[in-house]
Amino acid sequence: MSLPEKICILPWISIETSPIGSARPCCLAKDEITYHDEQGVEHKYNLKTHTLEEIYNSRYMQLLRRDFLYGQKPATCQRCWDEEAAGRISKRINSRVRLKEYYDNVDWNNLNPDQLWFIDLKLGNICNLKCRICGSWSSSKWAKEEIDYVPELLNRKEHLAYKFLQDGAWPRESKLFWDNLKTLLPNIKYLEFTGGEPFLIEQHFDLLRYAVEYNYAKNIEIHYNTNGTVFPDNYKLWEHFKHVEVAFSIDNTRDRFEYERYGARWDEVQTNINKFNQLRGNKFSTQICLTVNIQNVFYLPEICEWIDTQTFDHVYFNMLHDPWHMCISKMTPAAQKLVIDRLSTATIHSKYRAEILRIVQFIKNGEGSDGQEFLRKMQTTDEYRNQSFLDTHREIALGMGYV
Repeated sequence: MSLPEKICILPWISIETSPIGSARPCCLAKDEITYHDEQGVEHKYNLKTHTLEEIYNSRYMQLLRRDFLYGQKPATCQRCWDEEAAGRISKRINSRVRLKEYYDNVDWNNLNPDQLWFIDLKLGNICNLKCRICGSWSSSKWAKEEIDYVPELLNRKEHLAYKFLQDGAWPRESKLFWDNLKTLLPNIKYLEFTGGEPFLIEQHFDLLRYAVEYNYAKNIEIHYNTNGTVFPDNYKLWEHFKHVEVAFSIDNTRDRFEYERYGARWDEVQTNINKFNQLRGNKFSTQICLTVNIQNVFYLPEICEWIDTQTFDHVYFNMLHDPWHMCISKMTPAAQKLVIDRLSTATIHSKYRAEILRIVQFIKNGEGSDGQEFLRKMQTTDEYRNQSFLDTHREIALGMGYV
């Protein structure tokens, strides 16, 4: 059949579980998947009480598939549309490439298919870092810090960070979820484990052991996103799977890395990267996943130089959209000019040049901002942690008005 140009494979084959137990069509979708009760009241699906099949077969997902078949551009997918407008390879496009061997087998005409092949598993918000681009949604460490920001006279248990800290425990509390996931394994082709920090979530290794024991592993590919601080003892389990890829979330180097990913030590992470890279072979690969945001965009030439000293199989430039105040489309006019001038004239290896120019275009397409929300968040965190953005990121700090 002839498919619309803007169609996306993910609504037919995939679901993302969020760190707090809700679900989305994918990690870039702006909206969580919802349903209406008998009184017409809208609710978010909750993985402690709903199965993955219920969510995958929901009316919300059926309508999303219908919209794509009609050639529409769903509003929840706006982040992909924004990236494509800048000429970038969005998640929609990248998924078609990454999952190309399954593309022709998708039951495109069916709004209620039975092809849940790919699950993006964010198994709670357990994490050992407090990265500047993150928050209590995805990091238990961040949640505890944000609760500390609340004045003692107020009820800290009413703060959203406290709720996220509690909700982030859902995988450890939901036998329904794990039992349900095991029943899906015979048809699963691709599992993605992201953050929190997946190597700190022991239950996922239990799932892998189950897949090995029942002979499902040989048909399953695994992708991890890790902050690089942990080298797991259970890595030999991966030998039984079709393929395993470990992507390192490295957005800067040395002291700037340690500032941006608070709690990490550059030398320790570099040691772990070397350990993982020693496993590379036919069934194991590594990737650098560089999340482009206001903090690091000025320093991309130096980061690319470091990447070239490593032995990653793939390099992926990930565009940060949320939190919005960190997105490069929200820079001040002074920061926009500073970064565009730098990236347009810097000496960068030809293999990165096209991507860098797309990043420049993304900045130009952005609406910009006065930077006040960025400054407020950075200064609050600097005060709490006894740090200064100026000490490590002076150029972009001044461009954003940090004094």
